Amino acid sequence: MLNRKTIIAFATSLLIIATIACGGATPTATPDVQMTVEASIAATETAQADVEATVAAAVEATSVAAPTPVDVPTPTPSAEYVTMTEEELVALIDQAVTEATVATQQCSTAVTDATTDDNVTQEEVDTVTVYVTGAEEAIAYAEELLYIYYDLYGDLATEALETLQMIEQDLVAVADSTAAVAAALEEINTTLQQGLELAEETIAQLESAAEAASAKAAEIQAQNQARIQDLQAEIETRMADALAVQPNDIATDRAAAVQSAFDYLDTARRAMDDGRVSQDELANIAQLGANAAASLNAHGGPQLQQLSGSINEITAQIARGQMPQASASLGNLAASLGTRPHRSRP
Repeated sequence: MLNRKTIIAFATSLLIIATIACGGATPTATPDVQMTVEASIAATETAQADVEATVAAAVEATSVAAPTPVDVPTPTPSAEYVTMTEEELVALIDQAVTEATVATQQCSTAVTDATTDDNVTQEEVDTVTVYVTGAEEAIAYAEELLYIYYDLYGDLATEALETLQMIEQDLVAVADSTAAVAAALEEINTTLQQGLELAEETIAQLESAAEAASAKAAEIQAQNQARIQDLQAEIETRMADALAVQPNDIATDRAAAVQSAFDYLDTARRAMDDGRVSQDELANIAQLGANAAASLNAHGGPQLQQLSGSINEITAQIARGQMPQASASLGNLAASLGTRPHRSRP
């Protein structure tokens, strides 16, 4: 499990560096993130439909002959996660967890159907195996999204980590239950391949594992919506707290006010250089933003006073994990500020 986290973190870091390298020098248009996440979700739904079609074909084939092994497609989204906001990634996690629980319950139902006559045939083993594979891949995909969230927002969304870790623990539990189904199914398959009669205990073991997996999936379904709402509420609270920071250093003239805006700009860009913002970095950005906004309101004149609203908007975007939008907004702010003033020496 640790190796997969390391690989994902490294790959995500490369995508972040490439994104910043391409867009850091000059302001670029904000990516159509909504379209990206919709495409991602569509890709997931398409993959799920492929799984269901594969299962249906396998079930139909059992009346004639054992189906040939099928490569069940993994529902991997087409989006680059670094172009998604924190809120969009949370929504994708929500959907992936739901699909994992549904796939697990379908697997349990397939076991029930296969063992209803207290016997399991080779054709039924092959059919249930397709469901098991689909459940395993759906669970793995949901876990992968959690690791990506940890990598991108773990330093910013510290209050959310406990909730996410509970989701991860539940996914591990349902994965273990699904693995138990797979192990029991393999034992049955071996017995059938050897031409031996199945023991009642072996069938009971398969049924028990399937029931445990289904119960855990139902438990996750009951808890998941509340947990996702907690994550969304934390994003809103984080933004409100960042915008509530009061200024503690207001400039005394126009040049100093413009300089305070550039200080905010530089600090925000440095914090976002690696695509991740920590709680300490956000606190510093919020304070400098409050100072710059108050300074521009006091001494910026009609032309620059309106930029105080832009600064508050950028702070809100960073606090909400809207990094692509914040990056573009920083570029617009830099263009609006014009020439950087010379910093006066004491």
